Amino acid sequence: MSDYNHDYYAHLFNEEDLDDQTDEDPDDQTDEEEDERHRPRKMNRRKSLAPLFIYQILTENSTPEKHFTQAQIISILEKYPYEISIERKAVGRALHLLADSGLGIKSTRTDGAWYDECACW
Repeated sequence: MSDYNHDYYAHLFNEEDLDDQTDEDPDDQTDEEEDERHRPRKMNRRKSLAPLFIYQILTENSTPEKHFTQAQIISILEKYPYEISIERKAVGRALHLLADSGLGIKSTRTDGAWYDECACW
């Protein structure tokens, strides 16, 4: 029966990969390697969610009196919990998209971007 199971699952794994995994002894790792293994990975690598994140940042932190520049938005996006790297032009496109969506986001070249509750549909 074990030969049958081995044959059934053999196509799912590359035997060399299995050998590499079993040979690795956690005691042989340096402290840096051990730390890297347990370090949390970046939570979000999906730049396609940038407009949603920008909307969230503006609705939670801006007002008609408190505006955010594109540089400030980029700085916030690079930190936890967003942790994405995005270019200034992509932020500008996202702001333009949000401003046209009727969700209350306002944006100008000189004043930056902000959320205005009164401007929602």
